[in-house]
Amino acid sequence: MQKNANTTQFFYQNGKLITLKTGEQGQSIFRNADMPLAEQQPQGSGLLVTDDKGSVLQVQQKD
Repeated sequence: MQKNANTTQFFYQNGKLITLKTGEQGQSIFRNADMPLAEQQPQGSGLLVTDDKGSVLQVQQKD
């Protein structure tokens, strides 16, 4: 069985998205209860700016 490099897999914990994996690259989201706090990607990590409902508004990455 051949894997499609463009396929994205989504991993959830307690109904919340915690990891996306596309091909060999992954992106993880770190949470505190229902609030996403940070993400880690192969290019680096960043803090997430969220609203009161937990929607991500902006990613602050280290320069």
